[in-house]
Amino acid sequence: SSHFGSSSKVPRRIGALPSGTVPPMRTSLLGGGGPSDGERPAVGLRGRRWLPRLRGGSGDDGCSFCAGVLCAMVFAFALFFMSVLEPNEYGLLRNSISGVVHVDAVRGGLHVTGPFKSFVTFPAALVTLQFSASPKADRAAVVTRTGADPQDPDSGGQPIKISCALQFQFIKETLNEVYYSLGTYEAAKQRYVLLSANVVGNTAQDFIPTDFWMRRDVIASQMLYEINRTLWRSGRVMAKHFEILRVDFADSYEQTITQIQVAEQQKVVNEYDQQVQTVVQSIEVMRSENNATIANISAGASATSKEICGRARRDAFNLKQGMKAEKYAQLRNRLGLTTDQMGEFFRIQVLQQSRGKMVVGIPGQAGTRAPKQEL
Repeated sequence: SSHFGSSSKVPRRIGALPSGTVPPMRTSLLGGGGPSDGERPAVGLRGRRWLPRLRGGSGDDGCSFCAGVLCAMVFAFALFFMSVLEPNEYGLLRNSISGVVHVDAVRGGLHVTGPFKSFVTFPAALVTLQFSASPKADRAAVVTRTGADPQDPDSGGQPIKISCALQFQFIKETLNEVYYSLGTYEAAKQRYVLLSANVVGNTAQDFIPTDFWMRRDVIASQMLYEINRTLWRSGRVMAKHFEILRVDFADSYEQTITQIQVAEQQKVVNEYDQQVQTVVQSIEVMRSENNATIANISAGASATSKEICGRARRDAFNLKQGMKAEKYAQLRNRLGLTTDQMGEFFRIQVLQQSRGKMVVGIPGQAGTRAPKQEL
């Protein structure tokens, strides 16, 4: 019987299973039988059996679809309507279809540009241009000539090769003029390289050869001034720094310069040597004067010393002789000797002081002869 209680029999489809049965394979896949009694009826209209929902399904399919569409729209908006600039970049908004460029420049960040629009970028930081033989240089060293040397006015200056470096900066307010006049950054940079090299070559002719090693700072300042004036007038950028890295003259002139400088340095060395010898001679003169003064003082001291010693010996002799006279007088008075006896005493005393043996005859009493005494 049907679900609605009709007595008419519904014809079965070919291969359909009897009511209330579930195919074994479906049962094994779904992990159980058909729907429960509280769910939908086992058999629908026209005798078709309702199949249970497959496990793992969800009712949030609509939300996921909406979220995916929203993400796609955000991605498309960011891709076609927004552009990014680096922190140290300026950008001029350019329409890719019409080629129209916006007047005002903007600096780094995320910007809403609209469809078919992009930025023409320029660096906001200092840009370095180098003129040297380095592989990373923007151009080879500048080849030019110096001004005429006053000592050789017919030479017309010396050939010179200047290696230098320059830093310039774009100005935000004049970027549109740069773009309309020179184009993109690469094209503008090549133009600045050419202008700077020409200014360096022309300015070098205002200085003589010796200025390049005696007044190089003055030359660098003058070149920076001229480059800044030229770049601002022709390229609307400002030159900030300039430095001369190296100066090369012709080999023959380099040798001549070296020899001249060696001779000048040798002259200075000789002058200092002469001053040293003058000081040495002054020291010798002062030493001689001091030695003479010392000799005079020593001679005066020696004379004074001898004079003092002579007076001392004289006074000592006088004291000694006075004391002898006094003692001999006391001896004479005590012994009662006569003058002749004292004379004989002195003679004998003198003889005793001599060395060797001596025989002396002393007179005795009257009429007798005194014996000889051996001394």
